[in-house]
Amino acid sequence: MDTIAQPNPEAAAISSVAAPSEAVSTGTQRLAAIDLLRGIAMLLMAIDHWAAFARINVTAEGYDGVRPALGSPLEVLVGLVTNLSSGIFFALAGTSIALFENSRRKRGWSEWQITRFLLIRAGILLVFDQVINMIGWSVRGAFLIEVLTAIAFSMIVLAFIRLLPLRVVAVLGAALFIGYPLLVSLFPHNPDQPLSIITTILVQNYREGFIQVETPLLARLSLMLGGYVMGRLLTNRTVQISPRWLWIAGGGLVAWLVLRLGLLQGYGDFLPYQAGGPWIDLLIDSKHPPSLTFLLFNMSISLALLVLLNSMSSWLANTRLSWVLTVLGQTALFFFIVHMLFYKTLEVILRGNPIVPVGDPVLRLLIETALTMVVLVPICAVYRNLRRKHAILSYL
Repeated sequence: MDTIAQPNPEAAAISSVAAPSEAVSTGTQRLAAIDLLRGIAMLLMAIDHWAAFARINVTAEGYDGVRPALGSPLEVLVGLVTNLSSGIFFALAGTSIALFENSRRKRGWSEWQITRFLLIRAGILLVFDQVINMIGWSVRGAFLIEVLTAIAFSMIVLAFIRLLPLRVVAVLGAALFIGYPLLVSLFPHNPDQPLSIITTILVQNYREGFIQVETPLLARLSLMLGGYVMGRLLTNRTVQISPRWLWIAGGGLVAWLVLRLGLLQGYGDFLPYQAGGPWIDLLIDSKHPPSLTFLLFNMSISLALLVLLNSMSSWLANTRLSWVLTVLGQTALFFFIVHMLFYKTLEVILRGNPIVPVGDPVLRLLIETALTMVVLVPICAVYRNLRRKHAILSYL
């Protein structure tokens, strides 16, 4: 890790919520696996987004119950792997809030100071989401609710319900995780009879009209609540990351398969697998709105990956790979914003031409993403050091 100057007291009192840094610890032991997993999620998100800008089809998910046009088997595989990123992003944002509030209480912050910080940060996320939508995704004449708005909403919710008993937060998260498909079925999307704006924003994927919804606000709130509960349990040393968590991951995959095969009459599956269809369709699920099966599959794999990273953290320590992933993990929000603006700039400059003239689209995607990381990772590393010295940057 880079050596940094001693930060001033105010800067030391604030750290990133969306990207855990010094605050990610239980006692004296750093939870390196949290940073590493978030770093992997950011890298996968970059691959997915650069594929969109480079016009390479890695789509491996459906929208509004419509099966997508799939690319080559290798492109589908890349899409399935990159689907892990958004769930990890949401869940670990919740974990970071738990770790953040724990560290701030130890530094003498009141509950209102913690809540105020979270609310201010949520407001900043709302602004940046629209900036990214207008510049990065070229959205014009509409208000688009995307990832950062959904995270901001979840952060606002957590800013208050975190004061409830942890058991209550856990029950609310579990109930929403299981019950979200019921909400979608109770308020179905019908172009001829549009839902109210509030209902649409909360539960449906809707891309018509002035207010457009790509990421419904309630769709992944349960992941953030679950991540928060995990963070609280880790900071309280009630639990620790262990290989036994693989049983939970395995149980999640079993539940996914049961639901995917229609054994519970298709509950929670917005893009049902048709028996006799191509086997790959078993893995192609609805991302927006997210099926329960989509979340179960991706979060189970993500949990297993967290266990693997935790077991390998000592071996990975002080390696270049660990440094890169940790930088990305500790500057997740900053990276999210910068990589979108950078990719849009590249798209304008290149005008659809590839960075490298490689025939195979997947190979080109991976090489070009790696080249963009050569620029983005050092920028994030510089920002990380500046954030430790200047308190105001912690809100970004």
